Amino acid sequence: MTIEQLEGQRQSTIAAAKEVLINGGDMAEANRLHQSAKSLSERIDMLKEFGSVPAPVAAEAAPKSEPWKSGSVVRNPFPGPKAEADYKAYAFGQWVRGTVLGNAKAAQWCNEHGVKSQTEGDNGAGGFTVPEIVSSSLIWLRNEYGIARRYSRIYPMTSDILNVPNASTSTTTYYPGEATAITASDITFTQVALTAKKLAILTIVSKELNEDTVIDFGATLAQDFAYGLALAEDAAAFQGDGTSTYGSITGIMPKIKALSGTFTSIASMVVGPVGTAAALSSFTLANFQGMVAKLQPYATQPRWYMHKNVFYNGVADKLIALSGNSIMDIQNAYGPEPTLFGIPISFVQNMPSAPSANRDMVVLGDLSKGVAFGDRRGVSVEVSDQVKFIEDALTFKATERYAFNAFDVGNVTATAGDQVPGSLIVLQCAAS
Repeated sequence: MTIEQLEGQRQSTIAAAKEVLINGGDMAEANRLHQSAKSLSERIDMLKEFGSVPAPVAAEAAPKSEPWKSGSVVRNPFPGPKAEADYKAYAFGQWVRGTVLGNAKAAQWCNEHGVKSQTEGDNGAGGFTVPEIVSSSLIWLRNEYGIARRYSRIYPMTSDILNVPNASTSTTTYYPGEATAITASDITFTQVALTAKKLAILTIVSKELNEDTVIDFGATLAQDFAYGLALAEDAAAFQGDGTSTYGSITGIMPKIKALSGTFTSIASMVVGPVGTAAALSSFTLANFQGMVAKLQPYATQPRWYMHKNVFYNGVADKLIALSGNSIMDIQNAYGPEPTLFGIPISFVQNMPSAPSANRDMVVLGDLSKGVAFGDRRGVSVEVSDQVKFIEDALTFKATERYAFNAFDVGNVTATAGDQVPGSLIVLQCAAS
């Protein structure tokens, strides 16, 4: 192996190690990659030292081929500069061709560039696990696409169950009299339980994967997996009803709604006026203002979460009618990140887009304060040609294990003055 080939392998190993560290991966794997990179550096230095010894004259080497720099991919979702992102996509495609489909040329390329499975195995035993350089990029992509995960506080989980302490009551202050003992008080903690759930996605692709399509294949599949996982996480985080459809996860809106059948008694809920069950236009800016008023001051990083249709048909029309009275919100209304009362809006496209009786439509909250998001395991991708052998197709399976718990949901009381909202506020349609 030439110095150039060894250097290429070393750079691939370093890139993989960086991805593991950036995405909070297994330190043992990071150490292994680090040692491998050091070993390659020593080998390169030794070869350079021996370079002064006359060597047999060899034929002039062909120019180094770097097909991933061909520029064939316009939009590549992999992280990093374009050359690095295209390299990762190309490496993914070549790994599939070489390891799974048995293409000798592709396998040789993978061997020369250090692109190997995360764990040893064979397809007959259930499939191959994709290289670390690809798996860590999928984790990065999922974090980019996922709204709930992006703005929540992430708790690493070393087992399937994690109890997170949460202060439910604070210590009490007093003005003690002269020569009077100070009354003691304690801070009380409750436990927020996180139970990891397995989330999976399955994709079938044709085996007709040639040299010209490897980059597009790697980029497309990575984007599809990451987007699918993030979409499912968001659906569970905001709308999960506790059934198997959402991995038995109860999301923010159902959690608050279930506090009481008398919705006006729920401190963390605002109910829209009559007519909102039929038309988004029946909501008023006062409804959204009421949500802001309820939000606790400790929710220092609030965001609105709603479907894009809800904003443009239930909010934007009212901002336009204000003329110059809310100029900043009007200016931002048609930008990439609109604002309402100065608070940024994140569009969650699997939240409700149309109203109905007592339907929860909008969430205002600071997810870093009001929910616990557990990460049990990163994204693992396996591929097999056995499942769809008759169809001459490959089966790709992506899985992860995560947990979610919306806990800061406020109290329930019919006395408005005694209501204590949390850091999560929900806007609901009226009954009619």
